[in-house]
Amino acid sequence: MDDEMLRQQYEQTGNLLDIFDNPALLEEMIRIESECSEIGAGFPAYSKNPKPITPAQAKAMMRKVRLQSMVLSDFSELIRSVNLGVGTEAAITEGRRRIRQHLTDLTDEQQAYFDALIDEDQLQSPDKPLRSQLKAVVYSLFSPSGWNAIGQAATQAIQNHWDEFIQSSKTA
Repeated sequence: MDDEMLRQQYEQTGNLLDIFDNPALLEEMIRIESECSEIGAGFPAYSKNPKPITPAQAKAMMRKVRLQSMVLSDFSELIRSVNLGVGTEAAITEGRRRIRQHLTDLTDEQQAYFDALIDEDQLQSPDKPLRSQLKAVVYSLFSPSGWNAIGQAATQAIQNHWDEFIQSSKTA
C-alpha cells in the first residue's frame, strides 16, 4: 500500500478506511505480514500473532474500531459540553473505560443498532438518522451508578487540582 494507492482511495470514497474493503489488498497485507518474522515497530507483544487473520476478521475488526471511534467521540463531546474544567479528562477516561467494557457485552437490540449504525456510516448519503441518535444511545449505555462513577472521577480530579494549587500557594 503506497501513497498513490491511498490518494486514489481517498479520491474515490473520501474515506481511507474503505481501502480495507478490497479483498485483494487484505490478502496482500496478510501475505506480506506472514512473510515477515516480526513486525510491530518494537512492540513484540503485538507482532507475534500465532494465527494470521482472514480478510473477514480484518473487516470485522475495522468495523469494531469505527464503532468505538464514533461512540467514544460522541461521549467525549457530551462530557465536554458539561464544562467540568480540569475534571473533564478524568470523566472522559472513566467513561471510555466503561464504554469499552460495555461494548463487549451488548444486548441484541444494542448490537442491531450498532451494526446498522456502521452500515449507515459507510453510505455516502448525507442523511444519517441513526447517527443523529447516537448521543442518546451513548447516554443510555450508563446506569445511574455508571454516571455517578464518571462524576466521581471528575470530582476527584478537580479536588486533586485544588490540593496542588493550595500546596503550591503555600510555597510561593
